[in-house]
Amino acid sequence: MAARRARWPCTRPGQRRTASLPQPGLQPSPCQGTAVVIRVHGGTSQAMVRRHLTWAKLLQAAEDGAIETWILADETFLSPGVDAISRRVACMAGASGGAAHFKVFPYKESDLTSMFPVLEDIRAALPDRQDVRDCFELPGPKSLAWAFHMESLLLWWRTALSGSKPKHVWVIEDDAAYSGDLLHFVRSYETDESDLITHGLCVAEPSWVWYHAGSAAFAQLLQSSRQSRLRCAEHLQRWSCRLLGALDIFAQRGIAAWSEMSVPTLARAASLTTASLHTEHVGAIYAFDGKVPEAAWPRLCEDSRTKDRWWHALKW
Repeated sequence: MAARRARWPCTRPGQRRTASLPQPGLQPSPCQGTAVVIRVHGGTSQAMVRRHLTWAKLLQAAEDGAIETWILADETFLSPGVDAISRRVACMAGASGGAAHFKVFPYKESDLTSMFPVLEDIRAALPDRQDVRDCFELPGPKSLAWAFHMESLLLWWRTALSGSKPKHVWVIEDDAAYSGDLLHFVRSYETDESDLITHGLCVAEPSWVWYHAGSAAFAQLLQSSRQSRLRCAEHLQRWSCRLLGALDIFAQRGIAAWSEMSVPTLARAASLTTASLHTEHVGAIYAFDGKVPEAAWPRLCEDSRTKDRWWHALKW
């Protein structure tokens, strides 16, 4: 069956439609400090949560509380007899003595689609393929929040934060892990003013499964600006407040896409700066289909050749 694609907007003959782009650097209040945001859901394992709580303990040692840890908890799918992920996180933190300082932002897919209704249009236009269905169904059900990091972060950005917002936001998937001191890692990028720090940034090829997973307004923006679609890994990224502000403006206009593609593409459209994770911070297994064996993890954290690196994925 042929892949279904999002429809492009219609224009009258001879009419040229253009979209004005967000201007970077304009914020209603000064941005300061750093937030580390960990994205979890109902399928997040106990071992993953333990790693997250360990990170929170490390990060609270930052001077003047300059680094805040947030756990974004997607509670769309709840299993009978199993506590919601935010409850599990709180219970595990309490059992560990409550030494980790962090904040939890629970939300559901319905919160996303209410604020960003265009996501339903994109879902309807996803390729009708078994591998796409498997992504949302295996090993357990996943919501649109799993696919659209951008809108999940903007939901948090708009509703959970008051007053001054963080200057930098590290976004971490629940199954990514760092074989070293996370506080030292975060500090090593403090002087980098790039708006997006990521890994594997490249031009998206039309053969990529998510190439057409975007709104009509997203396609029209690229058509009018003659810009290519970009894609990158999103296991770990750092977003600036300038980038979040620009993404928020795009989102208000219904400009959205699969987040591996939307974030770098829209950063480029807004003339914002990008940078790569330092090579020495990327482990040998760091890919969407990577698998780090549980038995190998202690050695990876101790060996000088493999410590202080990011790895993906730890499915345990």
